[in-house]
Amino acid sequence: MAVAAATGVMYLEASGIPVKPTREDAVALRDPLHDPACTAARINVLLRTWPQAT
Repeated sequence: MAVAAATGVMYLEASGIPVKPTREDAVALRDPLHDPACTAARINVLLRTWPQAT
């Protein structure tokens, strides 16, 4: 899960959105990533709910 969270952080930062996800945010990726029907769009929506870094 750490790799998935780090990838999400890098994706958002490359998009100009600095984030600071909590442990709960990272754990929330688990279910969608294990769901074969999950899409990139669904992951994108989830990642964009992460709190922004200040």
